Amino acid sequence: MALIGNLKDIKLPSLIQLNCMERNNAKLTIERSGKFGFIYFEGGQVTHAEFEPYLGEEAVFKLLSLPEARFKVESDVKPPVRTIQTNWSNLLLDGLNKLDHSQDEAENQYYRLFERLMTIKGAVSVSLISEDGHLIDQGQHPDSVKKDPNAAFIMLQAKKMAKTLDLDNPEFVSIFSGQQRYIIILFHQHYILMQMDKKVKSEVVMPLIKQAIGKK
Repeated sequence: MALIGNLKDIKLPSLIQLNCMERNNAKLTIERSGKFGFIYFEGGQVTHAEFEPYLGEEAVFKLLSLPEARFKVESDVKPPVRTIQTNWSNLLLDGLNKLDHSQDEAENQYYRLFERLMTIKGAVSVSLISEDGHLIDQGQHPDSVKKDPNAAFIMLQAKKMAKTLDLDNPEFVSIFSGQQRYIIILFHQHYILMQMDKKVKSEVVMPLIKQAIGKK
């Protein structure tokens, strides 16, 4: 019988440790947004992993970086090939160290990004939202995030409307809510959501926002 769940509830390092300590022969399938990854266990070791376009240890490291995903563990499944020779505990430790380092870099990158955006006149707060609507990080005034509209949903609807009208995808979306203006713009597979003073004009601040995020 397969074990099925979500990485929000059982973290991937725990799944790897459990299967290795119990010396399982198994296949762990991980799915997020239609993209699949696989980790194979044999005799208590991780022997193969795939997460397109990555294979072996690099695939494991990339899978460890997923904040959430559906998973399924199937018993008695042999790996198609062996691409990993490293002991599972060393492999896991290396992966977690790489993950910590990359997260530190990302946090510093976001800090500098938010710092640039908050220098724009009329900016109240900045949030970075994933394409599935989750808050990744935020700039100043964190309480304002509770009032923010769903940036991912709004941008998706705008894209659908543009497609219906046979137009290009919108470069950004600007909406009013209460006494604030919200500007949503794509940023490296995520969305930047800026809360601005209502008096701010989109045509004035958009060139400044694009310059701050390095977008032409």
